[in-house]
Amino acid sequence: MKNKTFQILGLALLLLVVILPSWLIKNDRVIDVDEPRWIIRGANFYYAVTHGEFENTIFEYHPGVTNMWIVSAAMQFYFPEYRGFGQGYFDALKMKFEEFMREQGKEALDVVRISRYIHSGMLAILAVTAFLLLCLLIDTKAAFLSVALAALSPFYLGHSRVMNLEGMLSLFALVSFLGLQVYLNKDRELIYLLVSGVAFGLAQLTKSSSIVVVGLVGLMLFVGLFKRDDRTLAAKIWDAVKTFAIWFTAAAVTYFVLWPGMWVAPGKMLADVYGNAFSYAFQGARLDVTQQLDPESFEVSSSGSGVFQFLQSWAASSTLITLVGLILALYFLLFGKKEDLPVPIKSTLTYLAILGGLFILMFGLAQGRDSQHYVLTSYVAFDIMAGMGWFYLWVTFRKKWVWLNRTYASILFLGLLIGIQIASGLPYAPYYFIYKEPWAAVPATYGYGEGFSEAADYLAQKPNAKEIKAYVYSGMGTFSFYFPGETVVLKRINLINDDFATITDDMRHTDYLVLYPITRVKQPETEKILGELEGVVEPEKVIYINGLEYIQIYRMADIPESVFEALMRKNKQ
Repeated sequence: MKNKTFQILGLALLLLVVILPSWLIKNDRVIDVDEPRWIIRGANFYYAVTHGEFENTIFEYHPGVTNMWIVSAAMQFYFPEYRGFGQGYFDALKMKFEEFMREQGKEALDVVRISRYIHSGMLAILAVTAFLLLCLLIDTKAAFLSVALAALSPFYLGHSRVMNLEGMLSLFALVSFLGLQVYLNKDRELIYLLVSGVAFGLAQLTKSSSIVVVGLVGLMLFVGLFKRDDRTLAAKIWDAVKTFAIWFTAAAVTYFVLWPGMWVAPGKMLADVYGNAFSYAFQGARLDVTQQLDPESFEVSSSGSGVFQFLQSWAASSTLITLVGLILALYFLLFGKKEDLPVPIKSTLTYLAILGGLFILMFGLAQGRDSQHYVLTSYVAFDIMAGMGWFYLWVTFRKKWVWLNRTYASILFLGLLIGIQIASGLPYAPYYFIYKEPWAAVPATYGYGEGFSEAADYLAQKPNAKEIKAYVYSGMGTFSFYFPGETVVLKRINLINDDFATITDDMRHTDYLVLYPITRVKQPETEKILGELEGVVEPEKVIYINGLEYIQIYRMADIPESVFEALMRKNKQ
């Protein structure tokens, strides 16, 4: 028993050694298009908490409270004086926060960097917790392999390296499931039930979409009613009700204690979070657009195309190790011998498949929520399954060839799989989320901010870079946090609305134009300006990533008057 404890602790430390470098190395080389808003919201959250204005601690319906606590901690460490200037709250869609920081001699990029270190620490704690819980359900080496493959999966790695919500959400959901699975099937210690409930509360504080975990919990408790033991059905029902009550109470207490807004205005907080979530899912927009929840207008996608698209994109952005491992897991789940896969292991595989499937089903049916990272929890669940699949293949081999039972053979096998998983993502570093299988036409995520740091670095090397004005498409934070000069944002809405009077005026008052042609398919309105430039004027610099044209940089002085005239002919404002 003592030796097993030391083995588990040793593997937990080794797990940190294996996964932490991927989260920490060059952790500031890409800022995605969503991240600057969360940095600003986090700074606003910090200001609200330090001024006791708890009713102002909701800035987005997700609600993203865990993220904002992390940014607040970074602000306290890096710039505690921030709370004392009386500047109030900044609009998360404007440049004022960044301008204010530079006026005080501070850089928003430093806040990002420190926040990501804290974020990585949180993810490491969650990964180790998931590993320890898995060790109570499956072989310790299988648990180690499964968590390592999940953490090092390029798509998950890319999204968990940035200050988005889904990286933490997926691990909170995983820990919540594993805690309850241990409680129901291995050890009825209260601590596991409380860990599960607290993790779910943290998942809800991160993003309301984790509500699907409630469905999984309900299913697990329902299945428990059919277990063969000496209890009566009434006793089983009472036990299920009591279990759910304790679990939900732990989640609710966590939700209340860690969100200051709940202390003073719980009704407002809950209405904003869940009202907007339902409005977006069933009416296609948030409440400030739809005005109210109208059940008669609720719609979901009935064609199944959304679900298929998520599954297709998942397959395209998962490694061969994951795909083969998942097939193996499903094979052993369906055809494995009982002595190899006892009931707790089979049910763990089954529930992981259901957890991953629920997220895909929810977003596949919801309106207007089609970004692949929304189902990051599915990636984690399927990667855990893949690790289990590979391990039980190894168990089968060891039974057939006795010499494979030697310790070094297992080390080589696990090391090879983990090494291949790491190697799969390295060609895409630091933009791991653009990983794709060779047969896929495009990555599941692209045009998400990758490449802008390289554009900023290019212009920053020019003489008097601090005096340069750059006009940048989607440049708030993605470009501006890196660039020492002035960034003027070319707003997508101006292209959509054909406001070329504003666009041409901004062009005439800046020095460089930075465009993002990688988005021309997803955002066809960008063609309105790209089409007038290409073939007429050569960009000073083109940035390629993995052979794809990502960024064009034009010197404004090189753009002929004919381009301005052509753009103005499109003006409708």
